Amino acid sequence: MIRITDGKYIRNVYGIPVVADIFRATTNIVAMFMKGAEEVIPVRSHEEAFSLKRDGYIIFGEENTEKIEGFDYGNSPSETFTLDLKGKKAAIKTTNGSDVILKAGEGVLIGSFLNIDALSRYLRNKEVHIFPANIKGGKATEDNEFAYALSKLILEPGADISVNLEMSRNGNGAERLKNHNLEKDIEFSLQRGITDIIPIYSKGKIIRMQ
Repeated sequence: MIRITDGKYIRNVYGIPVVADIFRATTNIVAMFMKGAEEVIPVRSHEEAFSLKRDGYIIFGEENTEKIEGFDYGNSPSETFTLDLKGKKAAIKTTNGSDVILKAGEGVLIGSFLNIDALSRYLRNKEVHIFPANIKGGKATEDNEFAYALSKLILEPGADISVNLEMSRNGNGAERLKNHNLEKDIEFSLQRGITDIIPIYSKGKIIRMQ
């Protein structure tokens, strides 16, 4: 059984939850682990992030696509991929994605096109509940296209998801990033299956699933 529920309306979680905020939070989190991060804590407030910064965490965050003042970095996965995060701890606060991860709760997997093949293999023959993070005022094309693509790959290994990638590339989220001159993040986020890393939220932090 595969369910898809708008991340704004999480009431119950059935099976293994997966959150997708493709442009850009969940892609950025996967990128952090690809660059060696030890853990990532999603936070609800600026104050919580700054508290973790005082404890040595690198803090990432954006509001309405713009980097939060005083944070180390914004929410750009293409920028994150230039960093050396080996052995580092990070925290992230974004407009929507970090909140959806916290709402989905314990055991949620972090989904992106970067790790979609590894995710689909892990989730095959399991009960799965996918939460596209979307945007506060409606849907985000790329988050829903990811959910459809992941569902296809779970049910049919080797399924063609090129149409889902193309829809994402031309959807409302991509348009938003283009308006902020963030085309690099679009192309980075739409790379398919470049890592087998699956991050999981466990006991208050996101870690690399073993």
